Amino acid sequence: MALTVLFFSQCKKDDLQSELENSVSGLGKMDPDVKLAATGIISSSYYLENALPSGYVKDGSKDYTSYVQAAVNKYNNIVFPDFPIQVNNRGILIGSNKTITFLEGSEVRLKGSADDNYNVLHIYNASNVTLYNPVVIGDRESHIGTSGEFGIGIGIRGSSDVKIYNPKVTHCWGDGIYIGQAAGKGGCKNIYIKDAYLYKNRRDGIGIISVDGLLIDNIYAGYTDGTKPWAGINFEPNNSSCELKNIRINNPRTENNGANGIQIIPFHMIGSTNKTADITIVNHVDISSPRYAVKMFCNPPETVTGKLYATINLVNPSWQKTGTSTPLVLSTNQPNIKTNVYSPEIINTFGSIFSYSKTYELLMAQTRTGTISVSNLIPSIFDALIPDLSSPTSPIAEPVTDMGDATAIFAVNCGGGSFKSSTNGITYQADKYFSGGSIYKTTNSISGTSDDELFQTERYGDFAYNIPLSDGSYEITFKFSEIFHKALDRRSFDVLAENSTIISDLDIYEEVGSNDALNITKTVNVADGTLNLRFSTNLDNAKIGAFHIIKK
Repeated sequence: MALTVLFFSQCKKDDLQSELENSVSGLGKMDPDVKLAATGIISSSYYLENALPSGYVKDGSKDYTSYVQAAVNKYNNIVFPDFPIQVNNRGILIGSNKTITFLEGSEVRLKGSADDNYNVLHIYNASNVTLYNPVVIGDRESHIGTSGEFGIGIGIRGSSDVKIYNPKVTHCWGDGIYIGQAAGKGGCKNIYIKDAYLYKNRRDGIGIISVDGLLIDNIYAGYTDGTKPWAGINFEPNNSSCELKNIRINNPRTENNGANGIQIIPFHMIGSTNKTADITIVNHVDISSPRYAVKMFCNPPETVTGKLYATINLVNPSWQKTGTSTPLVLSTNQPNIKTNVYSPEIINTFGSIFSYSKTYELLMAQTRTGTISVSNLIPSIFDALIPDLSSPTSPIAEPVTDMGDATAIFAVNCGGGSFKSSTNGITYQADKYFSGGSIYKTTNSISGTSDDELFQTERYGDFAYNIPLSDGSYEITFKFSEIFHKALDRRSFDVLAENSTIISDLDIYEEVGSNDALNITKTVNVADGTLNLRFSTNLDNAKIGAFHIIKK
């Protein structure tokens, strides 16, 4: 195992924190009472109280599981009422193509039972599911019995393209949120969770078992205790078919968990074949974890013949040292696991920040079978993850040069791999220089182009591209296609370049319909060595299929 520690100046830490700071008021401190996220309510939404029996109560004291499940089965866009609803240990199973909005005041409360293996909300073997503002309260306080550990608030198993906004999950018998496998169906793909608040769950705040493509923007996971491992965020594959790929967590805050803030225990995913994994965690704040802010342990027995090739990036962490000599422990017998710690900050219990030399000493103290190197340089891996790194002491990425075609100095296939256009001869690189967003792909044919592949993949959500370019004037051609919606007024978004709007209120379907190519070309001036593009959602999700840049 190799551990690399990179130190930046304090001003750079402040810049990075500012860049990734949550725009919703209060969420920088993970206040559980923040404003609700946007909703998925449309004119045809079904309001759940219409499914409840005559004389229904609004205090969460009666079990309405069967009524809720029937409505969720029947309707694709559902609105939970602004009062608590009780469900039993069967929970609510959520299938594909569902959008569920929870109004302010909504709660799904679990009726106390002896069942230690439940899912209050269960997204199982499903795709295209969106939850807005779910509030789930488990039965920890009313549970019958003392054994078991698998009572889950929101379970996501074998599912893809799931988005959860502003979940608040508390007092579950096991994990607040669980991302794992469905029986015989494998793990999850393309999961997005924003502004999560996970409090006083008994096993883990969130358990991450198997996923390829996970983005979590802002998460509080605190006061987890009751049964091991007592972690705020726990990466814990169950078997050799599990994956931990393409994972990024922005702004996690772990606080007063029973053992570790973040735990990474990947050895069960190693079997007879080699595996890969990559996890990037940005701006982790840990407070009062009695063992470690981050624990990584991977020592499979010698009988395991496969190897794990993994990269774990811990960027700009701030860790409070409490009951152990160091907030970080790394232990593995896998030589191909590489852990990089960039610009760490360790704080003592009196609030003082340790010097870099003391920080180095503490990090090295519990790094077992590994080596440490210290550098103030920024490796190229973070060109895409943290694009704005320019400062007098931190050089920006090298400018993009010619890619083999005659005109474009930069081109990218967003959400996809490298592709050479048969139309213009441009080679579009695999997705890079992005920050945020999720990816989606279709196999549908695209009209109006012979380069279907550039329009069949996309990056969507709220995201940015920050591309190092020399100063000057550039022509950008954006490639769009509506590969998801099939009606007007389902999507609207803006595109900003250098903080100025260059495309406003774009509804791709309104322009060309579905599965048809749309090319929009704009001219932009760059004056600071970086072209900053931002895609901002007005309705549903901003998106882009590909784009290329030509120097004017």
